Amino acid sequence: MAPPSISGTAHPASIADVMPKTELHDHTIFDEGSKMATGQIIPFKQALLVAMAAGLGYGFDAYAVNIFGMLSPVIAKDLDISVKAIGVIGSLFLVGYTIGTIFFGYLADRVGRRNALRFSILLYGTTTVLGGFVSSVAAITGLRFLTGVGGAGELAVGAPYTAEMWPPKHRALGTGGIMFGLYSLGYIVAAIAALAIVPTWGWRWAFIFAAVPAGLVFWLRNVVQDSPRFREAQEEMEKIVAIEGKKHPRENIWAIPGAKKRIVIGWLLYVANCCGYWGITYFLTTFMVKKFGVTVTEAVFYAMLFYVAQFFLSFIGTGLSDVIGRRPAGILGAVIMIVCTVLATTATSLNVFLIYGGLMVGMLGWLWGVGDTYLSEFFRTSLRGTGFGIMVGGGRLVSIAAPFMIGWGITEFGPTGPFLATAGLWVLTIIGYLIGPETAGRELEDVQL
Repeated sequence: MAPPSISGTAHPASIADVMPKTELHDHTIFDEGSKMATGQIIPFKQALLVAMAAGLGYGFDAYAVNIFGMLSPVIAKDLDISVKAIGVIGSLFLVGYTIGTIFFGYLADRVGRRNALRFSILLYGTTTVLGGFVSSVAAITGLRFLTGVGGAGELAVGAPYTAEMWPPKHRALGTGGIMFGLYSLGYIVAAIAALAIVPTWGWRWAFIFAAVPAGLVFWLRNVVQDSPRFREAQEEMEKIVAIEGKKHPRENIWAIPGAKKRIVIGWLLYVANCCGYWGITYFLTTFMVKKFGVTVTEAVFYAMLFYVAQFFLSFIGTGLSDVIGRRPAGILGAVIMIVCTVLATTATSLNVFLIYGGLMVGMLGWLWGVGDTYLSEFFRTSLRGTGFGIMVGGGRLVSIAAPFMIGWGITEFGPTGPFLATAGLWVLTIIGYLIGPETAGRELEDVQL
């Protein structure tokens, strides 16, 4: 027997329903909205506020996630920790990130998008701040693990939440562009904090400073509304419970026709995204210090410039995907990424590396922004968070080994080889988009399972 219909199941649509309405005069993006299955229009201003609330949280996640790797040379020296040990801590952090991705995706489908994000910021905001007060390797490792669990909720909940709010014509720009653009900004803030705070006050205060953005993000999340699509799905579920007189039914995502293929596509994209991101960025400053002999301060400054490039490329890639489609934009991004990775990691001069290294790190924003949007469009509202968590969580599960492997590789073979190996990951991205459906420019109800 087929499961009860929940808001968000696919249904045929006419061209008029698919294409956003336009006016000949005085029409702007602020006049557009996302049309739900019931005909309700979600105002663009609400969608923008949600994107900012989710994106600023993702930006703080970038701060909490990257501050440790960014300052790893200083922390390793202060606490007498080897590069291998730093890699192990990074891998355990990603264990927490994987668990949190799946958990928070599921939680968002149970308690709502906004409530799940509140819990996320409270958890990893607290553990990041506490990281500035501990001294033992065991305590740092435990806190980084919990930071991973909580921080994972930002993407696992924020991307589906934003996708449910934004009009189809600009969904990638809002979901991937704004969110990952602000993620890049979070790294830039972390770099500025490292450059401004660490030389005078020490690395611990860079962690303690995290209390300020965490508090601001939590306050903002009390202002935004929950997803109207989620509320509609919950109301329909309650009607089914009332009519059938049964307990709250549980949907099995694996039993939905076509779901397994989409989950595999998500795994392909996010094995590349997650392994590529952590393989490149976790030891980015270490790479520059060891290969080009720059100081830690100089390496952090150069990394910050790379994330400026990432900020803009997040918008370029996602905006392009709204115009030409997710699949062409994703494949193009992967090809550019392969070329830039090879040229950056084999560079023999710092100036050449800064050009192609900046593009390499910048293209991560392009690929993640398009991928975040694409996966948010795959499943119905009642399973959107769960499906997103399973797909991204699968990629993060594989990426657990990335910091350890790169750290081991740098120790054994030097910095070039391990970084160069990451270029091959993006072949998975190309395969994933080649076998996936096109979802751009259509309402969620018309493309999801």
